[in-house]
Order: sequence, then structure tokens, then C-alpha cells
Amino acid sequence: MTKRGVGLDSEFRYLEPGHAGRINVDLLPTDRVFGHSRWSLKLNNDGNFGDWRYRLRSERVSDDDYWKDMSRRVESQTPRLLASDLNVNRQKELSWGVIDTYARLQHWQTLQGTDALAQFDTPYQRSPQLGVRVTTAADEAVLDSFRPWGRKARLEGSLELEYNRFDLPGSALAAQARGGQRVHALGHIAAPLGGEAWWFIPRVSVNAASYDLDRAQADGRTRMSRVIPTLSIDHGWVFERDATLFGREMRQSLEPRLFYVNTPFRDQSNLPNFDSAPKDFNFDSIYTDNQFSGVDRVSDLHALSVGATSRWVSAAQGEEVLRLGAVQRFLFRDQYVTPDGQPVTQRFSDLLLAAAAHLEERWWADGTLEFNPESGRSVRSVLRARYSPGPFKTLSVAYRYARAQSEQVELAWQWPIYGQPVTQRSQASCGGAWYSAGRVQYSLRDKRLTDSVAGFEYDAGCWVMRFGLERLSTGRAETNTRLMLQLELVGLSQLGSNALKVLKDNVPGYRRLSSDRSPSSDFLP
Repeated sequence: MTKRGVGLDSEFRYLEPGHAGRINVDLLPTDRVFGHSRWSLKLNNDGNFGDWRYRLRSERVSDDDYWKDMSRRVESQTPRLLASDLNVNRQKELSWGVIDTYARLQHWQTLQGTDALAQFDTPYQRSPQLGVRVTTAADEAVLDSFRPWGRKARLEGSLELEYNRFDLPGSALAAQARGGQRVHALGHIAAPLGGEAWWFIPRVSVNAASYDLDRAQADGRTRMSRVIPTLSIDHGWVFERDATLFGREMRQSLEPRLFYVNTPFRDQSNLPNFDSAPKDFNFDSIYTDNQFSGVDRVSDLHALSVGATSRWVSAAQGEEVLRLGAVQRFLFRDQYVTPDGQPVTQRFSDLLLAAAAHLEERWWADGTLEFNPESGRSVRSVLRARYSPGPFKTLSVAYRYARAQSEQVELAWQWPIYGQPVTQRSQASCGGAWYSAGRVQYSLRDKRLTDSVAGFEYDAGCWVMRFGLERLSTGRAETNTRLMLQLELVGLSQLGSNALKVLKDNVPGYRRLSSDRSPSSDFLP
């Protein structure tokens, strides 16, 4: 690296009848900018021993600033939180269901840095996690004896028993953290009913947990437990009719849905929280019985979610042309176990609206809106549109807004700028074609460019050259900029930085220039 010095990247891969894996070691012996040696290690291994399967995923780096200075060398989707995760499980299928036995070790490396305002909560490690999960359906004799409304129900259920040891070793908060052990049981039984155009699913579930903590809670206890039952009913219909839209024959559907949930209040303020986090409020989570993921928090909901979706599907192609949806939740009583810890007394939740349109072959558009009925203002919104008139031609714009948090606009593109495409010229022609691709994000709140990438591609037929500039935000006032250069030998290999992956990840509708080209002799020297 011109700024930092000489380094070594290495990869070892193996493929055996019962095992496969990849080991990457990257070493920069003397980073002239950082002043010390730097390294990263990645382990990706899968295999089996008889009926038992294992999976290992681990990533470690030398220092807290590695994710900023070597951003594209970090594979984790959360670049400041690197996991070492070993899973072992055995799944056995029986005539009445499935038994899944599993064990897990999960540790984290947190890249906190020195900026106090950029610190984040360190997740607990699991060392170990041991469990068994049983999923079953009732036999035919039971099914025949259970016929509400003259319809045969399909009884089904599951039970999960699990032990976890949680701790925070190596963390600055470890001395104050209340690590400990948890044994939990999650179970449910349901009787789904339905036909081709409707469903009715009553479900009873229970979440039970017992804790043994290393340090006493605020009330002086180290041992505690709780049991929380939940009743839910999911009911929906699908109505269809023939219709026309802008003169085109369509099949229109109307899909109303009701979701009722009743979970009693249990005080959880003095219980530890090892693995629960709030779910995002969206079209999926509003139809669930708990506003938290994980085990340690269960929201006390007595509510009814009411929503509907309407779709227009082309009768000729079977393609969805237009979709409109809306959903809102009504609370029958105040809610006390909430993501922000504040009681919810508002009877009607925010209204969620969604729309997607593909009315013309070259145009796509979609958007979502979260609207607060009490304030009469939008809380969050996302609006996107894309124009694709032909191969390797796409232009998209997006607007994202979250009240009091962020407001962004985005422009992305892939477009030919000079020359004749390979597929449109004779093989005797020696000229190539130039393309441009990229994405630019601008924060209206901060009045600055954020994560952006822009580049050019030259397609010579048997090889493609890509080069570009990428700018990533690594802090409130910090950015990391790098130059990318990649040579692709069509049908053979790619050399250099992975500019292709960067473009595919950042440009909606991006199409690889050699995607419609086989590695035949027509394109080889």
C-alpha cells in the first residue's frame, strides 16, 4: 500500500468428503501510518461427524481502528463487532416430529476506539449455550377428534429447553456487569385452520426463564424466575376478482388480516437482560406477539392489529404491477413493558402505509410511511424510484427520513458513456465500451456527503477493467477514502480489489458487464 507499506494476504482452502473451510491471514508488518504491525484472521469451516454437524465462523483483528483503516478487509456485517461463533447440532426426524439438539460458543471482539461518544454496549458472550428443540404435529387420531366448525384442524407445537452462561470478559464494563446463568423454556401449541382463501390460527405460548446471577440486582436478589403466557389469533382472507388497470387485464386481490394478542403484565424491571432487543416497527413486526427479540423481555400486549393489502397482478405475465397496504394496531389497555421503558397509553399506534408499483416495464417505484395520528406528522418514510430502459442502464433515486434522527437523499446509476457494447459489434472490431456506475449519498441533516462510490468500467470483450473511488464514513467527522482497481478476465478470474462486489452492493439494479457472456473461445485471445 502506497501509504502504509508492504503486507501479505494469504488464503488456505480445503474440501474433504465431510469437511470444508477457508482460513485467511492478512498481515501488515509495519504500518507507516499507524506505527505498529496489523493483522486480521478469518476462519470459515463447516463439516460433520456422523449425525452431528458443526459450523465455525470467526473473525479477529489487531486493533480497534482496523475497521476504519481496512474497511473492505472486514467481512462482518457489523464491522465494529466481530464474532467467533462455533455451532454443533444434530437434527433427528421422527414420524411425529423433529428433535434438534445443539450446543454453541459465541464470543465477541468489540472495536470501541477512544471516542467516548462513539462507544456502544457490548453484547454478552455465550459460553456455553446448550439446548434441545422439539417440533411436533398431532397424529391422525387426535386430528380426527378435533373438528371445530366442521373443519379438521392440524394441531402443532414446539418446546425449546435451553441453558446459557452469559459474561463480558475483557470488557471495561465487566466489573460492573451482572453476568450469570439462565435456563429457559419456550413452548407453544396451535391449531391452524384454513382453506385456499383464508386462515385462522389460534395459538397459546409460554415464555419461562430462571436466572442465577453473579452479582445481586438492585433488589438484592441473585436468583429469580418468571413465567409469561400469551394467547394470539391470526386470521386473514384473500379475495380475488378480475379487473383492469390502465387498460390492461388484471387479477386484483384484497387481503385483510387481523392479529389479536393478549399477554398479561409481568414486572421485568428487576430482571437481567442478556439477549433481548426491540424489534423494528414495520409490516412484519406489527403482526407478532412480542415487540422484543430474544428471551429476556416479553411485552405486555393486549392489542388487535388490523391491516389490508391489495395487489394488481398482470393476467398475461403473472407479474405484480401494483401493491398497496396499510396496517394499524389498537391497544385495549396501557402497555408497560416497552422498548424505551416508557408506558404507552395511546390507544392507536402509528399507521403504517406501503406501496410498490411497476406500471411500466422501465419504471419501478416503492415507498413506506409511518404516520403518527396524534401529532399528524410522519415519523419515518422511505421513497425510491428506479428507471431501467435497457441492459446496463439503470438510474435510481431514494429519499429516507427519520424524524429527529436522519434525512438522506441518494442517487445511484449504471450507464454506458462511450463506445459500442460488445454484443452489438463484430468480433473484428478492436474498440471497447466505457460505462459509469456509482452511488452518492447526501445527508440533508448534516449537510455533507456520506457513504459514496463512483467508478468507471471498460469492457473489451474478453476482459473488463474497473476502477473507482469509495468514500466511507467512519465517524461523525471522519471518512475513509480508497482507490479501487480490478481486472476481470472473462470466464477465468478477477485480479485486484473487489470493485465488482462494491458496485453490486451499492447500485440497485447493477448488472455485471460479463453476466450474459460465456467463457467461449469467441472472447478469448
